[in-house]
Amino acid sequence: MVKNIWILPAVILGYILYRKYQLSNAVSIFFKSVDFTTMSLLNPTLNLIVQINNPTNITAVVQNIQGNLFVDGVNIGMVYGITPINIQSGSSLLAIPITIKYSSLTDLFNKLKSQKFNFNFVGTIQVDYITLPLKFGYSL
Repeated sequence: MVKNIWILPAVILGYILYRKYQLSNAVSIFFKSVDFTTMSLLNPTLNLIVQINNPTNITAVVQNIQGNLFVDGVNIGMVYGITPINIQSGSSLLAIPITIKYSSLTDLFNKLKSQKFNFNFVGTIQVDYITLPLKFGYSL
């Protein structure tokens, strides 16, 4: 009886890994809007608002997001990480804080004034210790 003691932990670990795999294949992320309310010269940060759809009955935790924001192909800012947040079943909104480079502020304001630009976010998101690619864009 003692030599089969590893079976129960292996079954539990297999179940946890299967649930994580199921979650990583089901979660989808869509761009919603850009929030400029936190933008200032002392703290050049904007928030990308994304909608996370979790069709499973598994509550997930977003541990980290890393990536770069490009406006018309020019890297203007990056994400250094976020505070972990719980993602319930269904859909929820997540604000991704992008720190804008001081050297890119004038380019960003000029693009916003022209009201014609493309931005792309390229990075990764870590959900329940599984790293997934995170790419989305928007044209105005």
